Amino acid sequence: MSERAEQQWIKQEWNFILECRKKGIPQSKYLKNGFVDTSEKNLDTHGKNPHLKKSHALSDGVKKEQNKFIFQLSGEQWTELPDSLKEQIYLKEWHVYNTLIQTIPAYLALFQDLRVLELSKNQINHLPAEIGCLKNLKVLNVSFNNLKSVPPELGDCENLEKLDLSGNMEITELPFELSNLKQLTYVDVSANKFHSIPICVLRMSNLQWLDISSNSLKDIPEDIDRLDELQTLLLQKNKLTYLPRALVNMPKLSLLVVSGDDLVEIPTAICESTTGLKFVSLKDSPVETIVCEDTEEIIENEREREQVEKEFMKAYIEDLRERESTPSYTTKVMLSLQL
Repeated sequence: MSERAEQQWIKQEWNFILECRKKGIPQSKYLKNGFVDTSEKNLDTHGKNPHLKKSHALSDGVKKEQNKFIFQLSGEQWTELPDSLKEQIYLKEWHVYNTLIQTIPAYLALFQDLRVLELSKNQINHLPAEIGCLKNLKVLNVSFNNLKSVPPELGDCENLEKLDLSGNMEITELPFELSNLKQLTYVDVSANKFHSIPICVLRMSNLQWLDISSNSLKDIPEDIDRLDELQTLLLQKNKLTYLPRALVNMPKLSLLVVSGDDLVEIPTAICESTTGLKFVSLKDSPVETIVCEDTEEIIENEREREQVEKEFMKAYIEDLRERESTPSYTTKVMLSLQL
């Protein structure tokens, strides 16, 4: 099989897995002896169970009640939030995506019951300082926007558990005040311009997932092991040439992903881990040079590619975690993929 045909086969297989996940199809239905069964019957037969239909009917009433507290907005016709929104301060969730909205108004501070603030794939270029007033906020997703910085007031959102700043392409640092976010378990700052892991991140004592892939990291701090709750560390597509031995001292680290092309030094203890650590080294494909005069067009092309790769990695990581056919003696997973 040629390299191009092999890449196409891998792409088709992962698209099939993504479709199965969207339909809620159990992995046992399409993974046979470690291989993916791409039969269409897997997609056609799932969901015809009458018990499932009854279950869905019972939940419809509950969903209708919950939707009263959820605000949703999408579409490129929107360049600003509707004026009527400021009167709905009882809302618990905002889901605003795929719009041309650039700013979030200061009246955001009035939404004291807000738990979820999903603002992905818009044109937002800054967050208001008033975001620090949202003491009950648990999820903040401002991925794939145009942010270049984060307000230090975000550090006042003491109950925040998930922070996603990925795909903004221009963020270079995080304010030290974010050290106060002790409830954070998930941080994604991938596809930006970080040259080092921010000091505030190393002080997030409950952090379990850190994705800082697709940045400009040249090294990993020796005190990375202070994140003793960390389970997943994604470092691929950086400029790393070595990995510190301190990674071995992280008792709960179960998945470490890097790009292997530039790495010249990997501690033997990582490869021979006896803690069940899955160590994945991805092989990056050569970056194609895109010739165009518009800098904004280049950034947009990079942003779209990052979105596609993020979906791929999400499915790939979930598959790694769920795979039950891995032999018991396997403590290391080394893969070479063309992304």
